[in-house]
Amino acid sequence: MPPVTRQAYFEAALEVLAEHGFTELNVGRLCRDLGVTSGSFYHHFGGWPGFVEQLLDHWENRQVRILRERDFGTGGPSADFAALMDLTLGLHHEAEAAIRAWAMNDESVRAAQKRVDEARLRTVGKAVKGIVGDRALARTLTSLGMAMLVGHQQLTSAGEHSELTALLAEYTGLVHSRAKRCRESG
Repeated sequence: MPPVTRQAYFEAALEVLAEHGFTELNVGRLCRDLGVTSGSFYHHFGGWPGFVEQLLDHWENRQVRILRERDFGTGGPSADFAALMDLTLGLHHEAEAAIRAWAMNDESVRAAQKRVDEARLRTVGKAVKGIVGDRALARTLTSLGMAMLVGHQQLTSAGEHSELTALLAEYTGLVHSRAKRCRESG
């Protein structure tokens, strides 16, 4: 059997978070799920704090990597907005909800969650402003989108995200309709 990679630990951790919540995420659980000894874990991460730091870094930078792979920022505001809505559909929503719950109980997780939220607000806000042209309106629409996503993640049962497609379609329609109104009134 090939050695287990850090990436495998991160994916296993996100699955544990999604299926069981942050209280079940621990060295023993990860090693059992991956079929390795705790020595493997300590070899990769040194200890629990090192693992948590690297897991959060992996999660935090995931969206940046995905957007880079999709040439985000090269197709204009509408293309960027569409890419963000597509990325949103592909998020690991159950794990994200568990991370948000974990953030309420752990300062380092809270700091990472805050950075992710701020990055999402900046990124979506830039695309929305490019569409609607008005900074204050873009800020409001971006906050509305973030509230919709977080609320959906918190209220939806595991694996039941079919409604998110419809929510994002309505949100997209709202953003584009506000752009039309701004052009007509301007």
